[in-house]
Amino acid sequence: MKISTGNILLVAAILLGGNAFADEHGHMHHNFSKDVDAFHAVLAPVWHARPGPARTQDACDKAGEMARLAKDIRSADALQLNASINVLKGKCDGGKGEVDVALYDVHEAFHRLIEVRPASSKR
Repeated sequence: MKISTGNILLVAAILLGGNAFADEHGHMHHNFSKDVDAFHAVLAPVWHARPGPARTQDACDKAGEMARLAKDIRSADALQLNASINVLKGKCDGGKGEVDVALYDVHEAFHRLIEVRPASSKR
């Protein structure tokens, strides 16, 4: 029996459950609120691109849109996410590098935002 990476991801997603599920190709689908999903739709392709000059340029090109979408998030506390995007924009505007570090921080802030449960679901 031949086991593919896609099948392994599918089984892992089924076993782990949570807020996402994998389709037959191993792509993850999330159950985000519309405001969070709109932000994720811009961040995900930038973050998942191969690191390098093209991704750095894309991160800087999309930083303004990320800032606008993060400010529109009402379903979760986006304070840290907004702060990390401001740092990213500063790195892009300053032209002194460290864009990848700032993009990493945006990604981490986004994950902290989506991992926090609404107050009504905490025990």
